[in-house]
Amino acid sequence: MKRFLKKAIRTLFYLSGFIVALFIILYLVTSGKYTVAKTAEEDPSIAHVTINQTVFHAETYGNDSNEVIIVIHGGPGNDYRYLLDLKELADEYFVVFYDQRGTGLSPRVTRGELSLDTTLADLAALVDHYAGEEEVILIGHSWGAMLAAGYIAKNPGRVSKAVLAEPGMLTSEKAREYMNKFRITFTPRSVCFFLKTWFQQLHIHRPDRQAGMDYFFAQVGRADIPGNPMANYFCHSDPKTASMDYWRYSWLSSQEIIRKGMDEEGNLQIDLVSGLENYHRKVLFLAGECNTIIGPKYQEDHMKYFPEVEMVIIPDAGHTMIGEKPEESIAAIRKYLNE
Repeated sequence: MKRFLKKAIRTLFYLSGFIVALFIILYLVTSGKYTVAKTAEEDPSIAHVTINQTVFHAETYGNDSNEVIIVIHGGPGNDYRYLLDLKELADEYFVVFYDQRGTGLSPRVTRGELSLDTTLADLAALVDHYAGEEEVILIGHSWGAMLAAGYIAKNPGRVSKAVLAEPGMLTSEKAREYMNKFRITFTPRSVCFFLKTWFQQLHIHRPDRQAGMDYFFAQVGRADIPGNPMANYFCHSDPKTASMDYWRYSWLSSQEIIRKGMDEEGNLQIDLVSGLENYHRKVLFLAGECNTIIGPKYQEDHMKYFPEVEMVIIPDAGHTMIGEKPEESIAAIRKYLNE
C-alpha cells in the first residue's frame, strides 16, 4: 500500500511539473505585443457623451436641426465602427452613433450594470437626449435591430421609421431556433487557435482589467477556422467577405447580457415583440442574400409581428450587408426613408 501511494504521489508530481512546464512554454512562445484600444475613460479626447451618469463613446454627423437617426450596433459586445458607412445619411439627417454601455470605446462597467433591460433603458435615454420630444428614426443591425424592436414595442409613438437589419431573435422560440443553429464545432485546428489566443491575452494588462478577454473575444469572433458558426453568416461561408471593422469588443457584455436572460435550463427567455402590434408605420427589414443562419427566410418569422413591413434583400451580401454593399444598402434605406 505504501509503495502504491508513493508511486501515485510521484506520478502526480511529474504530471503537475509537466503541466506547469507546458504552461510556461506556451506563455513564452505566445509572448508579443498585443494591444487593445483605450476607452473614453482612459482617453478623454475620444468623442463621448454623458447621459444619466453613464459615459458613452458617441459621434454625431449632420445638422442637428434635421430629423434624428440613431444607429444601433450589433453584439451584444460589438461597437459601431463597421456601420460608419451610414454617415452618408448625414446630408439629410442628424445621424447619431454610439457604443453601447461597457463596449467599444465606452468605459468598461461591472457585471451588475449589464443586462438587456439596462441596454434598452440606455437607448431610451439616448433618444430623449438627442431627439427631445421629437420622433426619431432607428437603424439597428443584428443585436441592435433587436434593441430597436424592443424600444418600438414599448414606445411606438416615439419612432417615425425603423430599419431592422437581420435581428437575431425577438422571441424565446426564435432564440431556441437560433441557438440550435449557432453551435461551435471543435476541431484540432480550432482548439489550437483558441488555446493560442487565450495565452496571447495573458500578455495584455492595459488599459483596464477587461482588456485581455476583450482581445480574446474579438479574435475568436473573427477567426477563419473550421467549425466557426459565424461562417454561414457570409457569402461562400467565408468570414473574410464580412465587413467587421471594430475598435474594441467586450467579452463581459457579450456573456453577461445573454447569461442573465437564460432560465434554469439554459434557454434564453426573451420577448421583444409584445406591443409591436401598436406600431402602425412601415418597417424596413434588410437581409443579406448569403446569410443562411438568420437571413431572409429566418427574418420572415420576425416580420409577422409588424402590421406594415417590407423586406429588401441585398444581393451578394452576408450579415454585414451595410459594409459589404454600402451603395445598395444605403439606397434601400434612403428609398424607404423618403417614402
